[in-house]
Amino acid sequence: MSATALRTGAAILRALSAASATCLHAHALKLSVVPSCLHCCSALLKSYAASGRIAAARQLFDEIPRPDIPLWNALVSAYARSGHPRHALAAASAMARDAGARPDGISVTSLLSACAQLRSSVHGRELHGYAVRNVVDLDLPVLSALVNMYGRCRRLKDARMVFTGMGVGMRTAVSWTSMINACSENGRPTEALEVFEEMRNSGVKVDEVTLLAVISACTKLDCMSSLGDWVEQCALENGFLQNTRIANALIHMHGKMGRVRRSCEIFDLMGLRTVVSWTAMIQALAMNGHGVAALVRFAQMLREGFQPDEVIFLSVLNACGHSSLVNEGCQLFKSMVGEYSITPWMEHYGSMVDMLCKAGALGEAFAFVLAMPVKPDHMIWRVLAGACRDHGNASLARKVMDHVIGMEPHHEGNYVLASNLYAADEDWRRVVDIRLDMGARKGTSRGAIAASYVEVNGD
Repeated sequence: MSATALRTGAAILRALSAASATCLHAHALKLSVVPSCLHCCSALLKSYAASGRIAAARQLFDEIPRPDIPLWNALVSAYARSGHPRHALAAASAMARDAGARPDGISVTSLLSACAQLRSSVHGRELHGYAVRNVVDLDLPVLSALVNMYGRCRRLKDARMVFTGMGVGMRTAVSWTSMINACSENGRPTEALEVFEEMRNSGVKVDEVTLLAVISACTKLDCMSSLGDWVEQCALENGFLQNTRIANALIHMHGKMGRVRRSCEIFDLMGLRTVVSWTAMIQALAMNGHGVAALVRFAQMLREGFQPDEVIFLSVLNACGHSSLVNEGCQLFKSMVGEYSITPWMEHYGSMVDMLCKAGALGEAFAFVLAMPVKPDHMIWRVLAGACRDHGNASLARKVMDHVIGMEPHHEGNYVLASNLYAADEDWRRVVDIRLDMGARKGTSRGAIAASYVEVNGD
C-alpha cells in the first residue's frame, strides 16, 4: 500500500477492516505517513480505542507534534467511550490550555457523556452553559447528550426542559430513548412508558436501544404483569422478537414479574444464545424458587460449551440459597475457585453465608466467614447476626455483634439489632448497656425519619 493511498480516509478505513491496527501502524511508520498524516493518525487512534487499547491510543496521540481539533476530539471521545471520564475532561482542559482550541459540538457531546458517567451535574451544567454561549448550532447529538446527562445526574426537570425544547419534529430515536431512560432511571417508569407512546405516535421508528429502555422501565413496574404482553407485542411489531439482546431483556423482565414459564418459552425459542442469555434464564428461575431447574439449566449450559463467569455463578449460588440446596451450593463454590479459577466477589461470599444461614447451619456460616481470605463486609456480618436472632442462637449472636459494632461503631441499626438480640434472650443488663452505648455515640441517638407509600390503581 502506497503512502498516497494511506492518506485517503476511505482507504484507511478499508485497510483497518482487513488488518490489525498495529500492523497498519507499523506500515504507516515505514512509509513516514505517521505522524504527519492526521487523517491516518485519527483512524488509528479510533481503532485502538475501539479495541480497548486506550494506552496505545494515547501514546500515538502524544507522538503527534501539532494535533488538530478533530484529533483532540478523537482522544476525548476515546476516553469517554472507554470508561475513562476523568481523563476525557482532562484532555479537554489540555486542548484549551495547550492547543488554544475551543471545544466544538463534537467535543461537547463526548464531554457530556463523561459527565453522565461521573454523575456530575456541576460539570454538566457548566458544559451546557458553554455550549449555549460558544456552539453556534446546538445539534441533535448535543441536545440528546444533554438529556442523557441530566437524566443520569438525577435532574429530570432539566432533562425534560431540554427535551421539550427540541420540538417533536426534530427528535430522533436517540433523543426519545434518552428521555425514556431519564424517566426510568429517576424512578418514573410510568412516565417513561408515556414518553414511549408519544414516540410511537410521532412516527419515529423504534430501534433496539429504545426497546431495551422500554423493557427496563416495564421491569421496574413488575407489579403490572400485563405490561409483559404489551412490550412483547411491541417487539414483535418492530421485528425484534428474535433479537438476542431483546430476548435476554424479556427473559429477565418476565422473571421479575414471576412469569417464569414465559421466560422459559422465550429462552427455548432463541436461535442464538449467549452467556447473558443463560444468566438471565438462571436468574429468572432462581428468583422464583426453582433451584433445581436452575441447576439443570446450568448443567445444560456447560454441556453446550459455554464458559461460566462470575455473574452466572452468583446466580446459581442464589438459586441454591433460595431452594436450600446447601450441598450443591458448596460444591459449586468449590468448583468456581478450583476448577474455573474464578476469584470470588464479596457477593459470592455473601450468597454462601446467606445459604448456610437459611439452612440453619449457623456454626458453618460463622466458620466460613472467619476463613474468608478477604475481610468480610458489614452486610455479611449483619446477615449472620439476623440469622442468629431468627434461630435464637444467643451465644453466637454475641460474637457476631462484636464484629458488627466493631466495623460500624456509628451505625444506629447495629445497636438496635444488638438490643433486640439481647432482649430476645432476656439479657436485660446487656440491653441497657447497648442502649446507653448507642446514645453516647455521636449521630446514633436519633432515629432517621422514614416514609412509605402504597400504589393503588397506578395512583
